[in-house]
Amino acid sequence: MLNLLSIVIGIVFVLLLFSLLATTIMEMLAGLLTLRGKNLINAIKSMLGDKETKDFTNHVYFKQLGEKANLFRALRKGALPPSYIGPGTFTAILMDVLQVNSTGQVQQALDKLPEGKLKDVLTFLHHESYGDIAAFRKKVEEWFNEVMGRASEWYVSNMRIWLFWVGMGIALSFNVDVIGIYTNLSANATLREYMADAASQFVEKAPEPKAVDSLAVNPDFYAAKDRFNSLLNENIAAIRSPLGIGWENVQWPTEKQGQWWLYKFIGWLTTAMAISLGAKFWFDLLRQLVNFRNSGGGGGTSGTGTGGGTSTPLLTKPGSGLLESTRKPKVPENTGDEK
Repeated sequence: MLNLLSIVIGIVFVLLLFSLLATTIMEMLAGLLTLRGKNLINAIKSMLGDKETKDFTNHVYFKQLGEKANLFRALRKGALPPSYIGPGTFTAILMDVLQVNSTGQVQQALDKLPEGKLKDVLTFLHHESYGDIAAFRKKVEEWFNEVMGRASEWYVSNMRIWLFWVGMGIALSFNVDVIGIYTNLSANATLREYMADAASQFVEKAPEPKAVDSLAVNPDFYAAKDRFNSLLNENIAAIRSPLGIGWENVQWPTEKQGQWWLYKFIGWLTTAMAISLGAKFWFDLLRQLVNFRNSGGGGGTSGTGTGGGTSTPLLTKPGSGLLESTRKPKVPENTGDEK
């Protein structure tokens, strides 16, 4: 059972590292594309409509809350949209756009609105507040909170879609094939233990990753770039050769090519789907597996052989990147039958 546990730990560890890489790439993309701010504007547009949203985002207070562009300043006109605004801020800007603040007459301002969803919703909220402007503002804030709660769910769903495609790009670029990784770990006891020990050390030292919905709240492009280089040049570089990850040493098939490509595609697709779950999911799972392994819950003994001695890693062929045990076969004991 310990062998199977080590295989699972190794696979989860690989998925965690590449999920961290994908998360870091997503943080850089979120900073470049201002995904959080665009999600906020889309949520406001679903509430107000196109024309009123344009008036809302052109309001001096909303613009003042905008974030300064750190990248491509020459190409970005004006400030970037804020990642978040409070319900009180939303209500204050909306009341000013509707000119309620200047007149104090909510019903009069609502009558001037064109027929549509916004007018119907605000009229309903005004009736629910029994004409009290303070209660009306409170109702508008509650409406904003409800919509933003759903907007957060939309954002997480969009992030998972983005992560899936980033994960597919990583799987293809690095040839991260879950089926191939499982095959290598299953056939090599030394590699299993190496990956399991590396996973244990990583869980002990590495900080807990961010959740998918918060990975791009306030993205820092340059900090994410440093993490990207560290992951790529240190953590991932340490496992690429042993696991055979990459295109350098691929053994291209001479027969059954269709079956080989099918397995490859399934492996890449599985990797991309796993990465879309987010690094935090794999970190929490890996921590539980490592704790179970360290507590001795796996039972049994490691390795596939029955003899004594130790195993040392050896490349099976130049440049193959696969480890194989060099344990010598056990010499039969003298039974006394020889003369």
